[in-house]
Amino acid sequence: MATKRRVAIIGVRLTAGLVGIAGVILAVGGAALVPWPSIVDVAPSTLVTPVASDQVRVCPGPLLTLAEDSSQAEAATSVGRYDTVYSARTQASDSTEVDVERSQLVAADNTQSDRDGGPLALSVPVEEGATDAPLVAGAQSQTVSSETVGGLAVAACTEASSDSWLVSGSTDVGRTSLVLLSNPTTVVASVNLTVYGEAGLVEAPGSTGILVQPGAQRIVSLAGLAPNLRSPVVRVQATGGQVASSLQQSVVRGIQPGGVELAGPTAGPSTTQIIPGVVVNDQQAADASVDAGAVSEDTPSVRILVPGSAAATVSVGVQSEDGTSTGTSLEVDIQAGVATEVPLSGVGAGNYTVRLSADQPLVAGAVTTTSGTISPDFTWSSAAATQDSDFLVAVAAGPSPALHLANTTGRDTALTLTPESGPASELTVPAGQSIVVPVEASARYLVEGGAGIAATVGYTGDGQSSAYALSPIGPMAAAIPVYSH
Repeated sequence: MATKRRVAIIGVRLTAGLVGIAGVILAVGGAALVPWPSIVDVAPSTLVTPVASDQVRVCPGPLLTLAEDSSQAEAATSVGRYDTVYSARTQASDSTEVDVERSQLVAADNTQSDRDGGPLALSVPVEEGATDAPLVAGAQSQTVSSETVGGLAVAACTEASSDSWLVSGSTDVGRTSLVLLSNPTTVVASVNLTVYGEAGLVEAPGSTGILVQPGAQRIVSLAGLAPNLRSPVVRVQATGGQVASSLQQSVVRGIQPGGVELAGPTAGPSTTQIIPGVVVNDQQAADASVDAGAVSEDTPSVRILVPGSAAATVSVGVQSEDGTSTGTSLEVDIQAGVATEVPLSGVGAGNYTVRLSADQPLVAGAVTTTSGTISPDFTWSSAAATQDSDFLVAVAAGPSPALHLANTTGRDTALTLTPESGPASELTVPAGQSIVVPVEASARYLVEGGAGIAATVGYTGDGQSSAYALSPIGPMAAAIPVYSH
């Protein structure tokens, strides 16, 4: 009997224990379903919209030569004055012209800046409360014929930046390349130049910590940093103030000048790049038809740099801008950090848009040569960033200027091209195609409906050629939260 009673007591205790455990589980589960009280401490903040700064564009200034003074082999000397054309308009539906303020930057490195002038800053104030920045465009041109420099050089007046890429130039025999750094801000800019060549990253003593004073320009000889480079690519990074960068290259063939060019920044690293307005003449077409192993230095080519750490497979498409042919395409493997020249073999004479696509971000530019009865010239065509909307075109002086428009979208784009005087014209750029529109020298145009369009202004003449890409308007300052402690 005692044993049976003991077993019964143990059973009752076990049952009670199980019931208790079940109660705990139900209590915990129920608590999980019921919202717990919470205390959230939100940091106090204020939404602040910075005061919109003036829209500023910088024209790089007069063409330069080195060693005019034998006692100062690295001294730069300008070789004449340059011409400018510029314009600014509001983005409203009733777009109106806006005044442009001009100021000349100090060019202490140019021994003849008092005679020929220096870089020009074009400033357009942004009205208080404005939500859209005004449209601004400017360009400069200069034709020169001296013992050391000859040819036509045109350039866009560009926005200052803290990071830009120059895909052009050479420091090989008979080539002179100058990096122009213009600081339109009120703060000292400390600039680092990273130089890549055909053998990879270049150790360039003196390329870091270059100080550019507010409202001033510095002129840096690329050969002084990285001599004997056939295919340089230069990255320009600034801290403090921002700089507008460009690269002047001049060529001497034997004892005669062989052309000059002012190349502005190319579009930043991307897996796709568009280079409109690559003009190949009859002589270059003949050079491009020979075997790749025997191409001359005048063969049209594309310079490509993959700045990352991984190699890239790049598709290079060459598309005619007159719609008569689809052009050619090729696929190349590009090593990371190595500036590579890709000849455009098999390309006939004509106007082309070069389209590059890759599995890694890249920067690119194209170079072509123009023959002449007296002397040749050459052109660096930069990759052009696509426009966001309407844009202005400032056409600098020069022979036979043309506006090259490449449609990067998958739909036909209708444009309205309106000169400063005269009737507007309606244009259509087919999806994925390009067109060429003749324009007047020293004139200004408004292009409406330009979203997705990459644009370049190019020039061709007897022994004269040049080009510059049109950059989209910079964004306005956006509101940012400011947190107090």
